[in-house]
Parts: sequence; structure tokens; C-alpha cells
Amino acid sequence: MITQEEKTLILGALFHDIGKFEQRCTGNPNKKYHQTLGGELMKSGRYIDKFIKIINKENLQVLLNIIEEHHNKNAQGLTKVVQLADHLSASERVDKEETEVYQDQWNHKHLSSLFSKIKLLSDSNFTPRYYKHSHLTKEQFDVIIPSETTEEEIKEYSYKEFDWDYFKEDLEYILDIYEGEDDFESLINLLLVIFEKYMWCIPDFTGSSETDISLFNHLKDVAGLAHAIKLTQDENKDSKNLNLVIGDIPGIQNYIFNVVNRKPARILRGRSIFVQVLTRNLATKLLKAFGLTEVSLIMLAGGKFYIIAPDTVMFSEKYEKVKKEIENYLFDNFRMEIGFNCAYHTFDYSKLMEKDKAITFGQVVEEASHKLIRNRYTLFENRLFNQNKDFSKNYIWEEEYIDDDGSGTDSIKCRVTEKPVRVDRKAFIEIPNDNGIEKLLVDKQVAIEYGIGSKIVGNDLIAILDENGLSFDPSHIMNIKKYTKDDKFKDRIKILLNPTFTEQLKEKNLGKDVFHNTYYLEVANYCSRGDKDDIMPFEDIVEQNDGAKFLSLIKGDIDNLGLIMAYGLTSDKDDLTGISRTTTLSNHIKYYFSFFLNGFLADWESQKDENKVYTIFAGGDDLMLITPQSSSLKLIKALNEKFAELSCSNDEIHISHSITNFKDHTPIRIVADFAEENQKECKRFTKQKQSKILSDDKLETFAFTSDNDKAGTFLFNSFVKNNELEYFRKLVDEITEKAKDEKSGLSKGLIRKLLELSEMLKKYEETDDATYLIAYARLNHTVNRLLKDKDKDIIKFFENVLTINKEGNKDAQKIEKILYPLVCQVIYNIRN
Repeated sequence: MITQEEKTLILGALFHDIGKFEQRCTGNPNKKYHQTLGGELMKSGRYIDKFIKIINKENLQVLLNIIEEHHNKNAQGLTKVVQLADHLSASERVDKEETEVYQDQWNHKHLSSLFSKIKLLSDSNFTPRYYKHSHLTKEQFDVIIPSETTEEEIKEYSYKEFDWDYFKEDLEYILDIYEGEDDFESLINLLLVIFEKYMWCIPDFTGSSETDISLFNHLKDVAGLAHAIKLTQDENKDSKNLNLVIGDIPGIQNYIFNVVNRKPARILRGRSIFVQVLTRNLATKLLKAFGLTEVSLIMLAGGKFYIIAPDTVMFSEKYEKVKKEIENYLFDNFRMEIGFNCAYHTFDYSKLMEKDKAITFGQVVEEASHKLIRNRYTLFENRLFNQNKDFSKNYIWEEEYIDDDGSGTDSIKCRVTEKPVRVDRKAFIEIPNDNGIEKLLVDKQVAIEYGIGSKIVGNDLIAILDENGLSFDPSHIMNIKKYTKDDKFKDRIKILLNPTFTEQLKEKNLGKDVFHNTYYLEVANYCSRGDKDDIMPFEDIVEQNDGAKFLSLIKGDIDNLGLIMAYGLTSDKDDLTGISRTTTLSNHIKYYFSFFLNGFLADWESQKDENKVYTIFAGGDDLMLITPQSSSLKLIKALNEKFAELSCSNDEIHISHSITNFKDHTPIRIVADFAEENQKECKRFTKQKQSKILSDDKLETFAFTSDNDKAGTFLFNSFVKNNELEYFRKLVDEITEKAKDEKSGLSKGLIRKLLELSEMLKKYEETDDATYLIAYARLNHTVNRLLKDKDKDIIKFFENVLTINKEGNKDAQKIEKILYPLVCQVIYNIRN
């Protein structure tokens, strides 16, 4: 149970700089310090009684002291703890801030994007870009894209006084949900959602162009750090240690794609969403075990989370206990198909505060990550080696499966995964087929995930968890407007997915219980809809093609994200790896792969009928989407453009994709295996060149730029760089158009000859066997015979193709790199 003193500390830390938000919105007409403005907010008649209800009257002055005195060098008690946490979070700007007058005379009113400051080895400088002041909402999904801003615009407030008024209204509503001791965590969870909505792009400091930490991340991180520092000091007042905990579900994609059913649309997204919710639930379980709240969860994305925890005896004991409980749950329900990897690294936080830092937070993250990697080889260690004295029983166990119906062993297998079904896990799902509805025998977990895939579409969805706080039943998923209080669920944890918190929700007067014991999660879940507004199945998506009836699985991930997070904000001159810089950067990446992607895909689909899309997974640093094959290149182009805008066109931040084409009835597990190999091939193509550059002192600064790093798309067993993709796409469109025009002379036979040449050139490149070059003579003969007096553009194209091996023809050299995938894509486009 969190004590009243801890509540006071967390709330004080969370609101310690709230006066800055008022300054940014109102322009601070009365020239007051942010500490003063924060204290006045707390003491106003609108809120004071609400805070007293939460922390009791005797703690009110302590709360006010934290807010009003956190810049006092003689601060004591909880105020001193917040001061330490403030320094840890904000790093080098604290000393500057202590000399402020009213802060309104400082010029940088907009948050600078950290993407423009990331450097691995490059010595290039990029023009800073800034975020426009705007609420983080589903309707304004593209506000996360920074823009070039003039000096005059940087100095102007674009948040207005009415934004401050809206925030105060929301704050009053949220504080009213607190009714008793059990509501504190619910209150903090909801406060963080509203803080993020309003303050995600508000700079915590406006005194320089380095204003790159969001006020939301700063307030949240200070609260989490302060709580961990206090708990450590309560046990050992001289200790300067904290723990960074990392939790991870390894092999997520293997689990998601372990499906053999030929109509996998609902089950795929159901599995994906289940794993994302499970990650959220595992993080919650650890937080509760450590006696922490959501403010201590500094990062959560893509199946992984990071927690700042105290260094206490209780922490060590609880860590081992809860880890064992999680392993038992995963073993009992998944028989090790899903595992949980966890590690923690103890660090001395005082060293992060030194001017000449002995360590950086990036290095702390890296050390914890190394431990996490080592722990991958010891998953389920307790269950496999320490459960029973009889060693053999730990890793050989008896199972009771359902009876064979007489037709063979297939009758005891799950029809979705082909794994035997245990007696206590027998379930059925109904899927549509050509003859109506087919009833399939499946494992209970598959039935759950199938239901999830059907129900979790759109925003504002409540999922009531089971008593274990980890799993949930599809029958307990509903839109927030349909939620009604049920006493049998009153102590259950709830997850609200993709919350909007519009005025409409308040007007509906849903009741406070909807927010009781509720946690929040953004997931990328956009899918095209078909008849009756259902998720469009693959067999319908494939019909949207303009050309061959294939689907494309697009896989994409940010290149070198681990290096970027650990070292991208560290240079010889500056260390920008402060805790809140790292969390701000992480959040902005998370925004791209969650609610931005949902809005972007909806907008992209609306532009053209064939632009259908199905989201399998997006989070952390990667995404998996399915589209008609004729739309895949257009979608990748659009994604590349948006990611370049997000990353401020920083040449060391780029994303790579692979396209795997498949028939809609191909088992998705096979498709996933090919896609994984394609993604690896995408990385391999530039590895040798990059290694040479890294070994050359004069060239190493270019090693991670898009020209020399991955930064490309792998398709048709070929690699096309991102900077060549638009040329490739336009040329594909031009050749396709000519191929469909009989007057152009570009017949299917000539295209086959072109394909033969492109294949022979690939073999020549691999073997250096000149006999493969005979394809030139064959193509030349065919071109002279068939294209005489035909389309000039086609004749010019073939002239370039036939001079690929000659120096000096730049157009021919460009075509050489892309000829094979170009011909393949044209064939796909003209086929029925």
C-alpha cells in the first residue's frame, strides 16, 4: 500500500512545474515564477479540497513546499528528494533555470525535435525543427511531425489561455474520481493521460535552442525518480543506488505468425493485440509488486518496458517472486510458446549528475540491455531446474490430450496452430467459408485471440482482465460507452485501449467506475473494413489489386535503433542522454508506431479504393502490414516520406522495409518465414561496404548515413535503396503503361526476354561467367525486330538496357541496379 507521504511526494513531483504550462498558455501577464503559479493552482478553491481528500490536510503544506520551494538550495525532506529527481531528469538545464526571472523573456517557446540532434558518427549538423503546440489527439495524428520554424514563430506562444482553461476543467473532472485509498493508482494513470494530451510538445525549459525535453516527460520522470529515491533512502539514507528494470517478451513475431489456418485475418491481429496487452499487464504486475505507480514506468513499447525502481531488499525479493509467478502463468497457459525475459541493472544516480559524467543514462540502458540478452538463454529457469527435487520432472511432464475421434492424430490438433489440444483447454471457433460457417476445434487461447481480433477495432475499448491480472476474455471487451458497473468485476484491472477522452464521453456521464483500476494503452490496430463493417478478410483484400492477385507482407524497422538510443545523443562535445531526453525520444518513436500509424493508414486508404491495409503489428521500432501487392510500393513511399519528416531528414536515422508477396490462401507461418529471411537479406546487402567504411578513418563519419547503411527496400530478391525507390516506382508505372498499350510495341514476349536478361545479369554478377552475357545478343535481336518505328520512350529504355555494361551512360547505370525487380513488378502489374 502506498503511504500518504508517498502520495504527497508523487503528486508534488508531478505538479512541481505545472506553473510552466500556465506560463506557456497565458503568456504570464502578471510576471510570476512558475513555482508561484503552481502553488496558486493547488491552493485555489477549485482544487484544494480535492487534494486534501487525497493526501489529508496535514500533508497539504508538504505538497505546497515541493511545488513552491523545489528551486530553494536549502530545501529539506521531500522537497529535497524532488530537487534531486529534477536534476537527474533535466540534466544540465537546472543551473540555468535557477537564475530565471519570470522565464517569459526567454525566446524558445516551442519544443525542439531530438531527431535533429542525433549523431552516431556523422559530423553533419541539421537545422532544428520544432513541434507546433497542439493537443495529442486521434484527430490530429500528424502533429507529431516537427516542422521548420522561423525565428519569429519560435518566440511566439501558440497555446492560448483557453487551452489552460480546458486543462483545468479536465483536471477537476479527474480529481473527482478519487473516492478512497484504492483510487490513487487510477488517479495517477488518468492524470498522466491528460498531462500527455496537453504537454507532450510543451518544452520544460525555454532558455535555449536545446529545449528538447517535453514537459510531460519531465514531470512524469521526476515523479518516478523521486519515488524510487525516497524508497531507497528510507532503507539506507546514504545509498545513491537505483535500479533500471527491463522486461521483454522475446520472439513475439514467431508467436503471432504460428498459424496454419488459411484464413488468418482475425487470429493474427488478435494474437498481436493480446501480446501487446500482455506486455502492458506484465509491467503493471511488476509495478504493483515493487509498490510503484505508473510514473515509474519510463518506457513501454513493442513488447518491452523499462521501470525505474528503488534499490532495496524488498525490491530484490519481490523481483524474484513476481518473475517466478509470471513464468508459471506462461508455462501453464502457453507451454513456453511465449516467454518473459527480465533483467535489472543497479546504478549510482549521483554519477549521472556530475558535470564530467562517469556514466550516462544511455550507458545504463546499454548495461541493462546486455544483461537482458544474456538472460534470454535462461528463460523458465525456475520452472525447468528448480521446481522439483526429482530433476527429470522439471523438464519432462505428463500431458492429457483430448481423445482421437477415430480419424487419426489430426483430430486432436488445434485447427489453427496444429498443436495437440489439452483436455482442459478444448474450445471452438466459428469462421465463415464458401458454404457458410465452419466450426473449428482449437486451443482455448486461440479462441480468446480470435475473439480479440474481432472485437478490438477502433478507439475507446475497455478490456476487463481476469483475476490473475494478465489474461482477459473477449466477452469482457466493449466500447467505453457500453461499459456498466458490475460488482463481480469491481476489483479487476481494466485496460482502456486507444482512449480519446473527448467531451462526448463526459456528457454521457459514464460514471467514475469506468476509470477505477484502469490502465491505458495505445495500439496500432487499423484495418480496412468490408461488409457489415467487419474486418476485411484477406480473400477480399486481394481482389483490390490492379494486376496479379497477390498480397504483400510489408515488414519495416528502424535501422540501428539500439545504437541510436545508447549513443545517438552523445558526442565528443555534449552528452544529451539525460533520462528525460531518452524518454522523450522514446515516446516520439512510440507515437509514430501507434496512434499516428492508425490515423495515417486511415487517411491513406481514403485516397484510393485499392489502398486497403491490414495491420498485424506495430510497436517499438518495427511494423508489419498487409496490402494488395499493387499498393505496397505506394504505401512504403508514403511511410518513408513521413518517417523522413519525423526524423528531420537526419541522414543517420532511416527505416528499411521488405516486401514478401503471397497468395491469400498461403499459410501465414510460411509467409512469415520468407519475410523474416527477406528482412535479413535487406540488412546484408550493405554490410560489406559499411565494414570497409568503418575501417577507414577518413570515411567512418559516413558509415551510418543512408547512402552507406541499410536504408532500403528488399523485394523480388533484390535490394533497392530508399533514395532510388521513387525512380524505381515511376519507371515501373511508365513501363506498365506502355505494356498495356499495344501500339507501343512492348509485347509480353519482349518482357519475357527482358526478364531473361535481368536473370542472366544477376547470375553473371554472382559467378563472373561471361557465357551469361549471351542474353544481350538475344534481346538485341528481338528489340531490332519488334520495336522498329515503335514508341520512342520504349526504344530509349531498351537502348539504356542494352548499354548497361558500358561506362558513361548514367541512365543505364541506374537501370542496372533495379532491372530485375523492375521487370518482376511490371509482370505483376500486367497479369490478371
